[in-house]
Amino acid sequence: MIPGKRTLLKLLSLCLSYPDAALVGSLPEAREAIQGLPDSQAKDKLARFAAYIEEQPALALQEHYTAVFDLNPAASLNLTYHLMGDGEDRGRALAGLHGLYLQAGYEMAFNELPDYLPLVLEFLAQAPDSETDALLGRCLTALPAIAAALRKDNSGYAVPLELLCDVFPQPEEGRANRPAATDPAETHDPRQPAERFLHKHRGG
Repeated sequence: MIPGKRTLLKLLSLCLSYPDAALVGSLPEAREAIQGLPDSQAKDKLARFAAYIEEQPALALQEHYTAVFDLNPAASLNLTYHLMGDGEDRGRALAGLHGLYLQAGYEMAFNELPDYLPLVLEFLAQAPDSETDALLGRCLTALPAIAAALRKDNSGYAVPLELLCDVFPQPEEGRANRPAATDPAETHDPRQPAERFLHKHRGG
């Protein structure tokens, strides 16, 4: 792993997490970590993004986060949704990610599906050898599509996604260049398989 990459992934995981009081409270420590990054471009962009987060009223920021990531499938942070929709393949992929985490001794700190991007980044920061895992690599091909959706919405959250695209560059032919569901009339929810996945892993 390149110098500073572990710290960068942890910071990007934080930036893309739901902006609750705990996240806002962690920003002073995060700013110190940002200043220690060896990449000046990443340092400048993250410093501006952290300032953006701090300047926003908490409720407005939370509403924006929900509108951008939870109500817009094209920008969903659940990576397998962009690749597989809600089919059976996605359920198998979620189970595969969960098994990878268990094998690495990683305890999921997020109450989310195992393909939730901040969780994936936290895992990669702790288990960098897992970057070579084929399933994780395939999940990361969704990053350019998410970044494009955020740019289209003029969201400040495009900044951490664009940084991730630099960290994990994708060959043009390997990119997930179309969202699974962009029509507002669609009822698909990237989080829908949660119950099926959890049911399966509870032995039901």
